Amino acid sequence: MNIFFDLDGTLIDSRPRLYHLFQSLVPTSELSFDEYWTLKRGKKSHKEILLSKFNYSSEQYSDFEKKWMSEIELEKWLKLDTPFEGIVDLLTNLSKNYTLFVVTARQSESIALEQVKSFGWENIFTKVLVTQQQQEKHDLIKNAVQITPEDWFIGDTGKDIQTGKLLGMKTAAVLSGFLSKESLLPYQPDIIINTVLDLKIDKITNGKL
Repeated sequence: MNIFFDLDGTLIDSRPRLYHLFQSLVPTSELSFDEYWTLKRGKKSHKEILLSKFNYSSEQYSDFEKKWMSEIELEKWLKLDTPFEGIVDLLTNLSKNYTLFVVTARQSESIALEQVKSFGWENIFTKVLVTQQQQEKHDLIKNAVQITPEDWFIGDTGKDIQTGKLLGMKTAAVLSGFLSKESLLPYQPDIIINTVLDLKIDKITNGKL
């Protein structure tokens, strides 16, 4: 059985990276960490935030978006990422019985691989699949792995749940990332859990997490 994990917000806490980058690019922002993430977890896009709260023009937003994409994977920001507590032990135990993959929409494959290696995970995952912003996650998986209905996709966004469903997999949404439970419910994941640590290893083979 295969288990596919999203990276940001699922296995690692990347909220500080995104928040501090936002503050850097929007010097007038006085949003606290919690205020920013309350907006984001409520599915407010950067465009909505900047146009409504900071009176950005479309041109200013476009400039923000370009800078965001050019900086989001820089080392100075990535060093703010940390694996969620207990993740290593969970993944190590899962890898003894199941085939594990990381699937991420990162732009740089080499940088994503280097970060996974820096966490000591290089021997835990069979492969790290990176879209490089050039294809959808479901196409990337479909072209790389033989999928079965017993497989699971675990992520923190609606897009992750849609990916699993498109491939006929079971889906688990985690609340440790970018969206709230209320924002995730409309995507109808098979289950919603607080973090991946709530995965019940002994129940996976019965189709229940």
